[in-house]
Amino acid sequence: SQPEIIEKKYSTIQCITRKFTKEELKYWAEYFQDIEDLKKENIYSISKIFLNKERFPINMNELRFGYLYNDLHWKIYTPFSINKKMKWAPNNIPLTTMGGKQNIINCDTAIVTKSLKDRMVIQKIYPCVCDVQNESAMCFSEENVKFLKDNSKRQILNFDNDATGVKNSQQITKLFGFDYINLPRSYMSDGLSDFSDVAKAYGLNTVEKILKRKKIII
Repeated sequence: SQPEIIEKKYSTIQCITRKFTKEELKYWAEYFQDIEDLKKENIYSISKIFLNKERFPINMNELRFGYLYNDLHWKIYTPFSINKKMKWAPNNIPLTTMGGKQNIINCDTAIVTKSLKDRMVIQKIYPCVCDVQNESAMCFSEENVKFLKDNSKRQILNFDNDATGVKNSQQITKLFGFDYINLPRSYMSDGLSDFSDVAKAYGLNTVEKILKRKKIII
């Protein structure tokens, strides 16, 4: 059966943005993204956050970015947060939101990855790529599945290469008839779980080689 889409009550999030710092731009440069890429994807440097009209406590010494969707919803990304629960908080993005849909028009093969950062890396090499909010089946509403099927001949999931990522990939491929291409598990010994990790560690050429080996690109 298809996943049940559970309605979620979303909070109000408001942000005050600022100019990117050198440290923030250096972080994104490690993933081959420059300030024009960040602007294109509506990624911001965050100065203050208000959750339900009240100031949300943040550590100004931590790197923190805001992903803005539809000029309305925010996902706050703190990449080096010690508290894993706070790495993506606060967040009021509807679970079925799919980014990069404009890339999936008349595609032969569409890659669906689990994060914006992975999409940004992959699309430096291969244009037909979009992203969902996480690795759960609940991201794939009937509307999203129909959009992917209507606009591409083949759909390939790209999740993490750990046990959870593989399990979720297999579940979703069975539900919707997708394929999946996760990072080879051999990279786990280097602490690498996704294509953005590989790009940072070994460069975009290695990402390209993997996609060629998997016959996604020629």
